[in-house]
Amino acid sequence: MLSPDIAFGSRDRLLPPSVPFRFFAAALVFHTVGWLLLALGGDALAGSRGGPGTVMAALHLFTLGTLVMTSMGASYQLLPMATVRPVGSVFWAKASFWLAMPGIALLVAGLATLTHELACVGGALTALGLLVFAALMVDNLRSAREMPVVRHHAWAALASLAVMAGLGITLLADLRFGFLPDHRSLTGVHLGFALYGFMGMLVAGFSTILVPMLVLGQAPPVRLGHAAVLAGVVGLVLLVVGAFVPGRLLTIAAVLAGLLAAGLHLRAMDGVMRGRMRKRLGTPFLMIRAAWAMLLLSLIVALSLAAGVDRLNVPTVFVILAVGGWLLTFLFGVLQRIAPFLASVHITVPGRRPPLVSALTPERPVQAHAVLHLSAIALLVAGNLLDIEWIARAGAVSGVGAAIALIVFAVEVRARALKALRSDPPAPRPRKPGDLACST
Repeated sequence: MLSPDIAFGSRDRLLPPSVPFRFFAAALVFHTVGWLLLALGGDALAGSRGGPGTVMAALHLFTLGTLVMTSMGASYQLLPMATVRPVGSVFWAKASFWLAMPGIALLVAGLATLTHELACVGGALTALGLLVFAALMVDNLRSAREMPVVRHHAWAALASLAVMAGLGITLLADLRFGFLPDHRSLTGVHLGFALYGFMGMLVAGFSTILVPMLVLGQAPPVRLGHAAVLAGVVGLVLLVVGAFVPGRLLTIAAVLAGLLAAGLHLRAMDGVMRGRMRKRLGTPFLMIRAAWAMLLLSLIVALSLAAGVDRLNVPTVFVILAVGGWLLTFLFGVLQRIAPFLASVHITVPGRRPPLVSALTPERPVQAHAVLHLSAIALLVAGNLLDIEWIARAGAVSGVGAAIALIVFAVEVRARALKALRSDPPAPRPRKPGDLACST
């Protein structure tokens, strides 16, 4: 288990705070713009079936802009703690940001305005940024022997990233040249590798570090972690093969393997939660528990899609549950606990006491975000199931409010950290044996 003491002892392996936090800041901006596009865009939210436009642009702001950018920053910060090896190059870590961030912006602008050339340039830049990120992660993983479950999840995530990026570029080209025999099937594979391959494997791997650390629990059994990785990889392979083989059987088997992987992961997390020392976990873990429930629900909906059910806007409901309900909810729940902790690590200097994490955590923005975010997901799902546009649009407006609350949270954490850095007096120097008190 990665304890706070280990984390504070890992300062020599941490990148300068400006590196990971620039990824987090960009993710907050992309997240807000994504909800604004859904709230104000001209495309219908109830029953959207994909294709270029504001809804597709918003989806990529949530996936690439929010989830992937946050994952890159978190990986640069947390993987060195797990592997006990620093990131190979600060320069290239920064370069991955300056490639991916404008690339995502251009890609999204191209999708929203139906400008294919702009989307292709953005997609190419984003792919280059992800390639640099992957190279740094491979360098960090290749000779590491610590925390095998985290490493195996990370390897599976990087392999999924390669498939996801390659398919994304291919699908963009197909929009212009129309050479793919079945664009829709490969879109499903692209989405599966993005959500359950790259993001899913990273979430599951880092959860074995973060959840025990945040709840003061024991690390989950290694065998469960290995079994979950194996089931997940089998599911992803079956998903690819099923896209090229007639019939639904292999796709159904892929989703069932995904359900098995999710069940094993959640069983491991349940063991951590049952044995935890910290009993009061607050609003962030309400979000995390809701995300775990929506992970299973998203896969159940995916199973109905694989079986051929296409009623009540089920494809759109699946995307809402997987992206917003599971991944974004889990991400924000973790960030609201880990961001103050990382801020405390970075502002702690020799001779000063580390500030209490609770003192750096503003509660009201956290609570407001939870209510607004979960309301947004519920309204979007209800609007699609009932096929009522104004309900779905109300969900997008609620999402805008949640994004603003999250920005307020981040600004407040930064302000409290800077205040603690300026005001906290140096800790008293320990008295050596033989020192005599003196008075004047």
